[in-house]
Amino acid sequence: DDVYLTKTGEVSIVDPWIRSKVPSKNKAVLSLQLELRNHTDIEQKGVLKGIIQPGNIEFTEDLVIEAGKQRTFLLDDSKFSQFIIQNPALWWPNGYGQPNLYTCELTYMVNGKASDKQNITFGIREYGSELVDGVLHLKINGEPVYVKGGNWGMSEYLLRCQGKEYETKIRLHKEMNYNMIRLWTGCVTDDEFYDYCDKYGIMVWNDFWLYVAYNDVAQPEAFKANALDKVRRLRNH
Repeated sequence: DDVYLTKTGEVSIVDPWIRSKVPSKNKAVLSLQLELRNHTDIEQKGVLKGIIQPGNIEFTEDLVIEAGKQRTFLLDDSKFSQFIIQNPALWWPNGYGQPNLYTCELTYMVNGKASDKQNITFGIREYGSELVDGVLHLKINGEPVYVKGGNWGMSEYLLRCQGKEYETKIRLHKEMNYNMIRLWTGCVTDDEFYDYCDKYGIMVWNDFWLYVAYNDVAQPEAFKANALDKVRRLRNH
């Protein structure tokens, strides 16, 4: 994967996560969970600003983070009525509707200056599942989905698939009327893979390196840390 450095101010935004509930096709309810990390030895009082597009949905919240701490904050519809969206453009898997996407720009301001910014792309959708006679039934936005797809081992035999090269492969899944890719062994972590799956309405069944785990995991804590990191990094997809 890419390696990069970023520079922030006194406080940085960590792992923002937008979740959605879809009680009906005409209504969605959003919530935002994020962590703030204070890199200084004094308390920081700042303002979180956000704007969701399309719709110009704006929100602000005063957030205080203690010296040297990292803490989780939750913003939801109990305080922000604008998180209740009427007639949302829902994200649908291929064959069930359009894979509509929204963006959210977050800025944490300290003393009137931007300390950190992050942009999130997400779809408004709600997953549901149940076991019926031992068979897993999957629903998206309350609608039963007939899952069709294929296994994806490696992106390319020598791992040379990068960036926009993912688009052709994933678009072909869409044109074959597939709606899911199973990541066999969970071996693909490139952001572009997930971006194009979002764009083309492809769900992802993500394995966690236990597909033939007949033996115990050699390092259980390392395994759990790896899995948790992958979930946090990709959960907005």
